[in-house]
Amino acid sequence: TGAVFALAGPGMLYALSPYLWANPFEFVTAWSALAHHVNRPGNELFQGALIDPHHLPWHYIPTWMGISTPPVTLVCGVLGVIVVGGRSIREPRTVLGNTDLRVGLLLLACLTLPVVAIVVLGSHMYNTWRHVFFLHAPLCCLAGLGLQWAGGGLNRSAVVYALVGLGVLVTGREMVRLHPHQQVYFNGVVDRTAPEYLRTHYTLDLWGASCREGLDFLRRRYPTTKVYIQYSHRVYLAWITLPPADRARLVLLKKGADVQIKCGIRLQWEESPIIGPPFEARRRIRQELSLENALYVHKVYNNTLLTVTGLMTVPEKSRSVIHRVQSYQDVTSGRLVQQAEFDLYSYPHGRLLGYARDGCTAADVRARFFLHIVPVEAADLPARRRQYGFDNLDFTFNSVWGHRRRGKCWASVVLPDYPISRIRTGQFLHVGPNRFKEIWKVELSGQSLEPAPVSPERGNG
Repeated sequence: TGAVFALAGPGMLYALSPYLWANPFEFVTAWSALAHHVNRPGNELFQGALIDPHHLPWHYIPTWMGISTPPVTLVCGVLGVIVVGGRSIREPRTVLGNTDLRVGLLLLACLTLPVVAIVVLGSHMYNTWRHVFFLHAPLCCLAGLGLQWAGGGLNRSAVVYALVGLGVLVTGREMVRLHPHQQVYFNGVVDRTAPEYLRTHYTLDLWGASCREGLDFLRRRYPTTKVYIQYSHRVYLAWITLPPADRARLVLLKKGADVQIKCGIRLQWEESPIIGPPFEARRRIRQELSLENALYVHKVYNNTLLTVTGLMTVPEKSRSVIHRVQSYQDVTSGRLVQQAEFDLYSYPHGRLLGYARDGCTAADVRARFFLHIVPVEAADLPARRRQYGFDNLDFTFNSVWGHRRRGKCWASVVLPDYPISRIRTGQFLHVGPNRFKEIWKVELSGQSLEPAPVSPERGNG
């Protein structure tokens, strides 16, 4: 039987792998390529340290399995490994003839050989043990063998099975308590009570499944108001699962958003500017989280998993007002404060200045906009601007996500939070070195920008 298997195994591998038909020895090349397939910047968070994903410690996979596998599976699995290994050493001549022992050895090989191969080949791994989740299957099978032998060997099968059933119930209860974030599970082997310990030592919620909860919170809190959310890839993956009506209200923006949802790996990492060789990013762990403007926080095991933070004042759900202008009708529904080449508008409950022009061409938005803010108190200015007496917030039409459609142009700009004395704004062109040509200019008083009172009974816009 062993000889037939030794011949049939490679033969079937070759027959079912068209990649090998041209050159059977390509298997060696594929093996090497797959062992070192990861080519990614940054470091891996493991046991509170940042380590190179290309040079992981040998105990990386065993550690992750040990801290993220339910205790009943882990204990029974280890027992199964001990029983199979011990009987194989003690009774080597009966291994092939004993079906249970033979299957147990096969399961043991399926569990250990991939880990040994990864360690010996120095294979690249990152973001938990997700590349080898298939190891959970042989571990569960060995746990079943260990449970079977323990129950039969001790002649106390009812007691053993009762203990195992209790372990399953305890794990099940914890899964219910974690819902809907069962993917962030750690057993009692690792410290689960210290504040933010897990978040600063291990990867939590890699794919940001918790982002959906942040979106659901905003749906409940602002059922009629359009809310603009800071774009991130993981938030987008949750956003596309929303019904179309909710996607129309919860708008993702790369700039000028109302709120920011931080979830998954983004909540743990703090990106710093890329320095050094190309694609070599320097990262550090967020040891402390600023929750000063947090609208919503969700924690598991006393570790922050999700935050929804206000980037500017969001109106209460009893009102429906403009945050950001998405259409020409939106921008012109504000209060007109000045007519010029671009009409200027202000809005209730928002530190915004809207720009709108009918009969607009590409040339009208090509020139740069200047926006100079003079505060009531000079101390409110950033230190670098105090010598000038005003804050310079110059912008281009595209940089503030301006829109131009059917001969109409519109955009909005977020104003500083401090009290404003006056504003100078307009457009200019560069006509030479340090030479500028002013196209148009207006000056607004701070009082003209103060929003008019809004009654809770008012409708949309």
